[in-house]
Amino acid sequence: MSEKKPRVSWKSEAVDKAFLEACLDEVTINGREGTSLKGCSWKVVGEKLKNEHNFIVDRAQMKNRYDYIKKKFVTWVKLRNKTGNLYNPVTNTFSMSDEEWVAEGKLDKYVEKLRNAPLICPDLCTKLFEGVVSTGVHCWGPSSTIPHPAEEFSAHDMDEDHCTQMETDAPHASDESSGRSKHHEGQGNSKRVRRNTFDDDLREVGKEIVNVAKMLVESERLNREKEDDVDACMEKLEKMEWGEGDPRYDTALLLFGESADLRKVWLRLKTSSCESWVRNAGRKYRLFE
Repeated sequence: MSEKKPRVSWKSEAVDKAFLEACLDEVTINGREGTSLKGCSWKVVGEKLKNEHNFIVDRAQMKNRYDYIKKKFVTWVKLRNKTGNLYNPVTNTFSMSDEEWVAEGKLDKYVEKLRNAPLICPDLCTKLFEGVVSTGVHCWGPSSTIPHPAEEFSAHDMDEDHCTQMETDAPHASDESSGRSKHHEGQGNSKRVRRNTFDDDLREVGKEIVNVAKMLVESERLNREKEDDVDACMEKLEKMEWGEGDPRYDTALLLFGESADLRKVWLRLKTSSCESWVRNAGRKYRLFE
């Protein structure tokens, strides 16, 4: 009976950053295999973590971490594109109420994970995952000649390095007859495993494509609302007759760009209250001295 692998703890931000940097380097140099890294690339990433941080993980553990961060990135992009400019890039946090977190969490289980622990290294994640999640799968299709990502951890591939040519010895004549039946049996099992994982991953890819399509539609809707919102604010501002170059005019423009909530307040204000609001809000945001 095989021993159960010890659970790996990814608690070091430096280890996570080194992991993402190494993955990005390997994707740049060797490309991808499906939505993930090639077999040889996982070896390079593992060696870097071991040599630079004394952090020892196997290929399956690195793949699990890669997939976990990628799914958090998809959720992070969805929340970042919501109306109201909820995301603060300086603190890498979202300004959401408890009710909003709960509502979003019902739609996506990774929302709660993102609430408890912000996305690690957003810039690196964007460079590593953006091209993959926007298409659902990178450089792969039913007619593709490269292996599907689900095949990475099949029994046939686990111990092989796909970036280098494998060296094989000519079989001994005495071994041919005994090994032939085992070879055919292994091929049959491998085909069944690949067919099952192929169907499962096609469904997973389909879900990713649907999610991305929803995100794009929502983003387009929000952009249109924002444009209408800004136009209405500018129309009301012009009626104030403050003129360009007036500190009140410039401060109002800065407040419009600060958040959707400020634009909504401006549109609801009576004309007589606009000037005092601009001054007070400007001081709060250090835009008006």
